[in-house]
Amino acid sequence: MSRFLFSTILLFSFFVPSLSVSDLARNGDTRSQCIVNPGNSSDIDDVPAILDALTTCGSGGRVVFTNHTYHINSVMNTTWLDDVEIDLQGTLLWSTNISYWLNHSLPVGYQNQSTAWILGGTDIVFEGHGYGTFNGSGTTWYKYVGSTSNYPGRPNQLTVSGAKGAVFKGLRFVQSQMWTMSIIHTSDSWFDSIYVNNLYDNGDSAQNTDGANTIYSNNITFTNWEVINGDDSISTKANSTDITIADSTFSTGLGIAIGSIGQYNGVYETVEHLHISNITYDKTTHAVYFKTWTGDQVGYPPNGGGGGLGYASNITATNLKTNNLKGAPFTISQCTTFSGASGNCTNSKFQIRDLVFTDVSGTTESADVASFQCSAVAPCEEITIEEVDLRIVGNGTYAGEYLCGNVEGTVGFDCTGEVCVGSSATGGC
Repeated sequence: MSRFLFSTILLFSFFVPSLSVSDLARNGDTRSQCIVNPGNSSDIDDVPAILDALTTCGSGGRVVFTNHTYHINSVMNTTWLDDVEIDLQGTLLWSTNISYWLNHSLPVGYQNQSTAWILGGTDIVFEGHGYGTFNGSGTTWYKYVGSTSNYPGRPNQLTVSGAKGAVFKGLRFVQSQMWTMSIIHTSDSWFDSIYVNNLYDNGDSAQNTDGANTIYSNNITFTNWEVINGDDSISTKANSTDITIADSTFSTGLGIAIGSIGQYNGVYETVEHLHISNITYDKTTHAVYFKTWTGDQVGYPPNGGGGGLGYASNITATNLKTNNLKGAPFTISQCTTFSGASGNCTNSKFQIRDLVFTDVSGTTESADVASFQCSAVAPCEEITIEEVDLRIVGNGTYAGEYLCGNVEGTVGFDCTGEVCVGSSATGGC
């Protein structure tokens, strides 16, 4: 017997309920509804029931996860969804069978990354109400991979692929296996009120636990996020355009990242029209930082590469509040590597230009406001930094150093010293 219930809401002439737009499918019919019943045992994989429900009600319907724990013991590929509401009231708990996941995780389609769930389609509403939870059992993964970066087969928690007009709201992600969310080939979508906590059980940080990554995506909006992790809070990667990040709080990680990018030799990629506003940072390394690969290809993705082409342009960040920032709020490194070996740190053909950072205030542990290690082949151009009020923790003096290498055209600041030049995975030497 299938473990989901299928029901249809009937309307009678003597009773007309007050229906919201979401109660009706796009075609005007009342939504069908599938309720997924859990197996209530870690030995029972709830994925078949979930796939049944999404197949039956995934077009013009509603899929409901009740306030129970659902055991996710196998991969899911659900990219056919259309005009569907997914209502998560309980917890999706991923198994700790590392051998299975390493051998069966699905390809994301970039940087040799893999994932546990690919979800896509048109007009998807995924509602978590502030308590619907994805639990990736991440501590098992953090201990297993140790210090190995981008461990092959280690899955992203959720990949939103090929989605258009999607809304993800009120979801909680705890201890994601790797990146929490990868968003690829997706457009016109909104991710609101998302909570991410990817720390060890004891509160220590873990690497490769990004909050979200955009790839080949356009018109994506992130609002009201809270991310507590040990890596990028949110990252915009290849061909991310018209991205908005606003009204969010990021803690203990690296901050908002542009990149890494330029990893594929001879491939042209861009990040353009990124708008950041009203962000609070608590003990992150940076506020906004850039990481591109060098002009030399050394190894292959995910941990090696280089020689990519393109640009990052028209990027703005304003109203940034910091509490005990660990490093310079704004950094550029064009010598990214995750393998310990890098090429020439000043020969990248990927250009960074037209940046505007304004209204940043709070406390920092660094005297540096900016550290820009740019390419000599394609120098950074037209950078504005204004309205900076940063006090150094401990002595209360102002941070006022701007370290520059191959920067052309500055507004609001003068370069005060030479930047360090060396390989980096975190935006600085």
